[in-house]
Amino acid sequence: MIDQQELETLINARLEAGDVELPVFDDIALRIHREVRENKLDADLICGILEEDLALVAEMLRMANSSFFAGMSPVGSLKEAAVRLGVRQIASIVFSVSQKRLYSASNGLFKSRLTQLWKHTSAVSLGARWLAANSGYRSLADEAFVSGLLHDIGKLSLLCILEDLIEKESLELTDEVVDATLLSMYCQHGEQLLDSWNLPEEYKTIVREQNSEDFDPSNSVLAIVRLVDKACVVAGLSDMDYAEDFDVPAMKEVQMLSLTDEDLSELNLILEDAKGGESKKAA
Repeated sequence: MIDQQELETLINARLEAGDVELPVFDDIALRIHREVRENKLDADLICGILEEDLALVAEMLRMANSSFFAGMSPVGSLKEAAVRLGVRQIASIVFSVSQKRLYSASNGLFKSRLTQLWKHTSAVSLGARWLAANSGYRSLADEAFVSGLLHDIGKLSLLCILEDLIEKESLELTDEVVDATLLSMYCQHGEQLLDSWNLPEEYKTIVREQNSEDFDPSNSVLAIVRLVDKACVVAGLSDMDYAEDFDVPAMKEVQMLSLTDEDLSELNLILEDAKGGESKKAA
């Protein structure tokens, strides 16, 4: 049985030697995300990219015919789905699907942990998008959604590394050591992973500063993700057991974002809905 310090030393040695298999960002999701940010995509172009992945085509059709669009005539083609959903909504769906694939890739010892981490990550992303769109930050909703999806990416990667170490080195680890190691390393490791994916600086800032005592008070997306992350823990959508209790209404982010008690109550309802099943969350 090894302790946290020994485990961190072993992980860092593997990372420095390049002797780990890091998660690979989905090429289609990355292409769509970049070109949407640069306003280069229309319905025809986005359909051309999506046709390379039949699973994404099926998800677009499912979403376009979901209860969210109840009362509208059914759509049967990708082009019709793209027009109904809109380019930015499609980009969010593709990003979410690509991330879920990463979290469901493991069949190892941490499969249940990764499943719970995805539930937390998905809830943070949906809650962050809702809060941005409904509390005066609508223009930041898409960025908040993606930031929520990425904020714990370091935990995902570290858990995959730990699975590999356990298999190859026959390590024995307690849950307490795993939790402590994740909390110690995931922000820095997550930032490095996003840098290797060439993602924009604003997302690396979210990952790096999500737990910092001092952070830029003008960064509204960071404040949103920090707040929703803790609200998810309180709502029972946590990826691990935290020793501390979080008093969300007392967080300084509430004042920074000028949120009301009604905003927080409605956010709690959104997060409660997020427990209702994956298809409901995606919609």
